[in-house]
Amino acid sequence: MHDTTYFNGKNVIITGGSSGIGKATAKRLAAAGANVFIIARGKERLIAAEAEIVRCAADPQQRFAWYALDVADGTAIEECIYEIAQRWGSPDMLINSAAIARPGYVEELPLEVFKDSMDIDYMGTVNAVKAVLPYLIAKKQGHVTNIGSMAGLIGVFGYTAYSGAKFAVTGFTQSLRAELLRYNVRVSLLCPPDTDTPQLHEENRYKPAETRAITGAAKMMSPDDVARCLLNGMAKKQFLILPNFESRMIVRLTRFCPWLVTAVMDAQVRRIQKQGGHNPPQS
Repeated sequence: MHDTTYFNGKNVIITGGSSGIGKATAKRLAAAGANVFIIARGKERLIAAEAEIVRCAADPQQRFAWYALDVADGTAIEECIYEIAQRWGSPDMLINSAAIARPGYVEELPLEVFKDSMDIDYMGTVNAVKAVLPYLIAKKQGHVTNIGSMAGLIGVFGYTAYSGAKFAVTGFTQSLRAELLRYNVRVSLLCPPDTDTPQLHEENRYKPAETRAITGAAKMMSPDDVARCLLNGMAKKQFLILPNFESRMIVRLTRFCPWLVTAVMDAQVRRIQKQGGHNPPQS
């Protein structure tokens, strides 16, 4: 169980807060006494998510609100954070969960997929961080958590667009941690494995057979389990948060025996290609 005192009374902004890991985290934060403000693109899902989050509140005095916008729009996110600060008080924490993922063979993926991945997954993260930072720096305290991916630590067949964007998030977050030490602002990077979210179900429609073979062997987590691990890690002020044993082992193997991880994944790819060759799923 995470230390709820770390979040009690804090103003927490969550991008991608209407579903998946973002929503699960918002619900746990509400139960921990935080004031939670969620951002996403879809108004209906935001309204439904807020109703779920409010039901988890620990105190009737807690504050909740939703904001419909695209994090790729830097001006919109800056105006949103300003409105939150003016109406509800200066933010204390930011959790960047907004992301898209579209797997596929690199030669078949439209360039727009690569651009959208960078605009939302990477620049969306940068936009939100840049908008929140002035408030955290002024207080000389706070916490920023960016949600990356195991595919942002290890390149995976079929994820050229997604891995590229998430590797950018990893590098940005590592550099951000070093820069914000002098302001006493904590930074964390969550790299979850496959998680049972609407995004994953959408991804599965497009995964090449080779990608399904690689990712299908991994244990899938629930959004709530990932959210619990995320908040535990934040309360302990961890930088890299890996939610399960399997993820931690893969990262260690990649660090110390990268050839082994590559060999195993390449073997899975060759096996599938021998069975059916180049076989993209039908959308």
